[in-house]
Amino acid sequence: MRLSVALAALLSLGLVAQENVKVEPAPVPVAAPTITPITTAATAPVAAAPKPEITETLDKGLLQMAWFGEKVPFTKGEDIDFYWIKPGVNLTGRTIAFKNWDDVVMLEKGRDGKDNSKATALTDAMPSQIRGALAGAFSGKAKVSRTEGDLELVGRVVDCNAGSKAAKFMIGWGAGSATLTWDMKIVDPKSHELLMAIHHRVVSASVMSNLEDKVDKWADKFARFVVQQAIK
Repeated sequence: MRLSVALAALLSLGLVAQENVKVEPAPVPVAAPTITPITTAATAPVAAAPKPEITETLDKGLLQMAWFGEKVPFTKGEDIDFYWIKPGVNLTGRTIAFKNWDDVVMLEKGRDGKDNSKATALTDAMPSQIRGALAGAFSGKAKVSRTEGDLELVGRVVDCNAGSKAAKFMIGWGAGSATLTWDMKIVDPKSHELLMAIHHRVVSASVMSNLEDKVDKWADKFARFVVQQAIK
């Protein structure tokens, strides 16, 4: 009897212990958060702003700034119609190479084959005339060359009127006058820096002169001008 009561008591205690045990629910698996990668649009390289087109002109459209590569404050002179020299430039000890001039560009309307023929012939002749004048005026302080140099001089004819010898002789008073207009520049070929800009016109109004004579006389004036302005 006592054994039965003891067994009953033990069973009762076991049931009570089971009732007091708290059963924790199994953890619910949580999905790992989805990480969305942050993407940034590729930054396109910023293109350099285009250089503004140079369109300014002088001398009734015959002097075009674009050919000189930049706008410069041209000065009107006596021996040279329009000129600009870089402030402080010194050509002493430098060698100027005379490159072939650019092809003729007739900026004045109404010119004919005779005018173009004269302009082409002078395009070939003028570099030699100007080179010779500079060589004499430099007196060894600077040099000129047909081929190589640390500086370059180039030019172009922008207008030519071959004129009429008959009209000069028969009429005079400026009738049949011949005119020639051209540009020249001296540049540093390495830096492309403009050192000197020239725009000039010669007129042959007399039967006793021609354009070749006028260019030859002007070349001497130009050479003296360069020495005064740029030989230190």
